[in-house]
Amino acid sequence: MKPKVTMIAWNQNDNYVVTAVNNHLLKVWNSCTGQLLHDLVGHADEVFVLETHPFDSRIMLSAGHDGNIFIWDITKGTKTKHYFNMIEGQGHGAVFDCKFSPDGQHFACTDSHGHLLIFGFGCSRPYEKIPDQMFFHTDYRPLIRDSNNYVLDEQTQQAPHLMPPPFLVDVDGNPHPTKYQRLVPGRENCADEHLIPQLGYVATGDGEVVEQVIGQRSVDQDEQGVEPSILDGMIRQLQLQQDQRTGADQESASSGPQNGEGTPRRG
Repeated sequence: MKPKVTMIAWNQNDNYVVTAVNNHLLKVWNSCTGQLLHDLVGHADEVFVLETHPFDSRIMLSAGHDGNIFIWDITKGTKTKHYFNMIEGQGHGAVFDCKFSPDGQHFACTDSHGHLLIFGFGCSRPYEKIPDQMFFHTDYRPLIRDSNNYVLDEQTQQAPHLMPPPFLVDVDGNPHPTKYQRLVPGRENCADEHLIPQLGYVATGDGEVVEQVIGQRSVDQDEQGVEPSILDGMIRQLQLQQDQRTGADQESASSGPQNGEGTPRRG
């Protein structure tokens, strides 16, 4: 196998450089002389995460697709702490990214199973205020493009950035209680009735029909005479005004001076 460097990172004071090689070794180098100081052994798969401690120049964190997370003392070439990301019933989860907190007392990692792992000192009580599974109901919803090649949400026919704040749901699409819905930016001061999402039935890829959060009414519902929400009406009104302004601009451009002495102004 031809050795290849997969990641590289300087330590906090730039005295050392750590490289991750595709033979699963980490190598510590003197950044001034280029001398190889240590081989760090422990990973069993390729490493794509190298993070230096925010203020302790001795500490470097590494993580990889083998599910291992190591904290190293790179001055001594020794292993300080080791975690293995084992997921019950599913084997290990590959670690895709890690970051230290600014005070260096905690670090957070994300893995291939969609988990956020938080390590550090203290207790877990602050994290118990939020549910274990957090997704937006609009995650993984299909997008389409309109005649102008703009992106729209397929279900509501709205531009994603104009849609109301999404609802928090679990991994199966079931909405969380209203106290959690207020954690979503834009829903902090909503009344309780506005925090209860609309539910609908959606067919999965296996042909199974499950109940999931719909959130906004679709165009089909409007055509069937179902009264649209006030927010949907405001969004459509804004879109109509924008279309009218665009049409006016195009008209003024086409009827502007033809002798090149001036340019049409925007309305």
